[in-house]
Amino acid sequence: MRRFEGRTVLITGATSGIGLAVARRFAEEGATVVCNARSEERLQQVVSELPGSGHLALAFDAVDEAQVDRAAAKLNSAKTPLHAAVLCAGHHALRPLQLLKAQHIDTLLSANVRATLLCTRMAMKNASKDGASIVWLSSAAAMIGNAGETAYAASKGALIAACRSLAVELAPRRIRINAVAPGVVETPMSAQWLNQLTPDQKEAIRSRHLLGFGSPEM
Repeated sequence: MRRFEGRTVLITGATSGIGLAVARRFAEEGATVVCNARSEERLQQVVSELPGSGHLALAFDAVDEAQVDRAAAKLNSAKTPLHAAVLCAGHHALRPLQLLKAQHIDTLLSANVRATLLCTRMAMKNASKDGASIVWLSSAAAMIGNAGETAYAASKGALIAACRSLAVELAPRRIRINAVAPGVVETPMSAQWLNQLTPDQKEAIRSRHLLGFGSPEM
């Protein structure tokens, strides 16, 4: 099936994990994919391996407003209207309250909230006049308490709240916005924090996933 033939989709965090899987799937479905991450070299490799043609590599740091604005202007000058965006860039960290510093809070809020809002503004400015769909990645952690995830859960919960407001604000522009809240998905990022846990702690988390941990492709 090529359900996205003739459509252009922006994917942030496109060089790893969920973002990479989403980029590949859209390309397989016929879309032109605009891939974003910070590393130009890794982006070029990803783009070169995607099925189809016409895909773009757009390297910028999603938390840096100036870089995001330059990328938005570059898309605009390229006359590349977006029909969809899936904003996968983000950060996860385990940090119990007694070890939590302001810097850790700021890092998570910047990576998960600031970056998402800035990239949503970018997508809005370049959205097709016929309408577009934007998808955010929140987390089950926003709704289910886990020790050591206070700051992370706060950042992902903020996305759910912001999504409700933006859905109303962007509706007149025919832009739909939704947030999905997956549980643990086996990616390089999740492997980093899972490896900080004891076997018993890891098994406790796994037992809460009745169908097991997710995979980026499913």
